[in-house]
Amino acid sequence: MRSAVRKLCQQGVEALRPQKVNEKWRKPAISRRVAGDLRKAAIRAGTYGKFDAETGAGWDPAWDAPDRRHPLLDDVAAVDDTESIDSILLGTNKGAIQSIRPPKETKRERTRETRAQKIENLLKEADEKIEEYRLEKEANKPKPGIEEEFKQAMKGSRY
Repeated sequence: MRSAVRKLCQQGVEALRPQKVNEKWRKPAISRRVAGDLRKAAIRAGTYGKFDAETGAGWDPAWDAPDRRHPLLDDVAAVDDTESIDSILLGTNKGAIQSIRPPKETKRERTRETRAQKIENLLKEADEKIEEYRLEKEANKPKPGIEEEFKQAMKGSRY
């Protein structure tokens, strides 16, 4: 990504276009996939609509492919407030600009909150369950007396 930003700073829009050299076409210096990643990063960072060649931050809407242009992009270039840019770009979902979904993550990370709530709920009931278990074990113990001692002795005898 750093080399792509460097090429954008040096070459500008020409880094995104194929070039014809000696009757042969050369591929763009920055692939469409990497350009898309840079564009998304600029939207997330709130720097979409302006590009700073010194820092390499942002994305110029003129660099978008013609099929990705959106009528709201003109509004973005005129606005300096990050929140309104986000509402224009991410909240519309009417045209070619789709809302940006967060990364999927692993199932373990996605379900972490529900698992934690489940454990908390079980811990609330744990003291009651432990008490019930102890009372049940106490109830199952034989009553002390001569009869129980005789039964134990008969179990151990070899008659």
